[in-house]
Amino acid sequence: MSANVTMPAGLEFWTADEVAECLSCHRHLPADYGNPDKLYTRLWNIKCGATNPTPRGGDGDNGTVEEPAGRLDLNNDDKAAHWWGRLKAVEQTAIAAAFAAEMGGE
Repeated sequence: MSANVTMPAGLEFWTADEVAECLSCHRHLPADYGNPDKLYTRLWNIKCGATNPTPRGGDGDNGTVEEPAGRLDLNNDDKAAHWWGRLKAVEQTAIAAAFAAEMGGE
């Protein structure tokens, strides 16, 4: 894999599943990429394979966190900084474009 596309500022706090579910990356994939669900599945596989995933929001019981700040730990390995470099440049480009279009990113 190549990591030659700069990750957008702010994306480092996003988990792989949040990118899969909240950004319309498929709109930014070239026609020769193939099935756009491949990127969606790839992101979910990253989330499912995380050994130190971001805790879900909740009441602080059963491994959840009550405060939103408890979900911002960049050491959680489902965060973008951990998986960005594992993607192909075409996938990184699609995510960066979707982030910019939908979140007003740079």
